[in-house]
Amino acid sequence: MSAGHTGETASGGTAVVVRELWVSFVALIRSYVAGYDLARPVSEHALVDEGEDGRLTLRGEGKRLELEFDAASGTGDWTVYEDDPGPDRVLERGRFGLDEESRVALSDRAGKLELEVAAEAFTAKVFE
Repeated sequence: MSAGHTGETASGGTAVVVRELWVSFVALIRSYVAGYDLARPVSEHALVDEGEDGRLTLRGEGKRLELEFDAASGTGDWTVYEDDPGPDRVLERGRFGLDEESRVALSDRAGKLELEVAAEAFTAKVFE
């Protein structure tokens, strides 16, 4: 396990807070995707789902990012796939954790990031 991941699990009250933070995190990611889409032709807009049931998928720039989150533990996994050409191919993957102070630990970065910064970092994985 890398330095950026917390091995802690969320307790009862914390799990509720972390679940709400997931909803906020998804909303931030959707906002960043919308920002990237502003200058793109209508036919080339990125796709993003609702982030329900602890899952979120982004598509854009020939890549797909999938996040799976478990509110009970406050942790999740992310995977970036290449959409084109041919079958899906894993480009990178990692883990992340949300804490009750709106910080996100990413397995590919040291330390914790603010929710907004982590949302931008995930969005950049699809658009860079």
